Amino acid sequence: MEKKQVRLEELLPVIAETLAAGGTVRLPITGTSMLPLLAAGRDTVVLAPVHGPLQTYDLPLYRRENGAFVLHRVVHVEKDGTYTCCGDNQWVKEPGIQKDQLIGVTARICRKGKEFPVTAKRYRLYVRLWAMLFPVRRYLVALRGKLQK
Repeated sequence: MEKKQVRLEELLPVIAETLAAGGTVRLPITGTSMLPLLAAGRDTVVLAPVHGPLQTYDLPLYRRENGAFVLHRVVHVEKDGTYTCCGDNQWVKEPGIQKDQLIGVTARICRKGKEFPVTAKRYRLYVRLWAMLFPVRRYLVALRGKLQK
């Protein structure tokens, strides 16, 4: 069976309808912003509807004002109800994510063929450890890049 690539923008109405009905949607990972946890072409995430405010460490899919779709981790919930997000492979935070930009939130991750909920203890440990390493993340990312070459 031949695989066909479809742009996320084309699928957005179906995704929104499915999530609005309480369903879930499995999406493949693209890009490198969520390395080392999520790799393009290897991993997928299962999105669920957003019910209520997000929490720190949640992993929402949102749409930037320029139209780009982004799956980044919430690193801070602001007092005004907006979110500051950042990819695990990045060190520049993106503030000001509004509730109406949110499409869904990751409920399950399929990494290297193994699926687990975002409530899994090992995953939560990874998230907290990676968050604690934020001040040195730039250097860790650079080191990992050099070691891979």
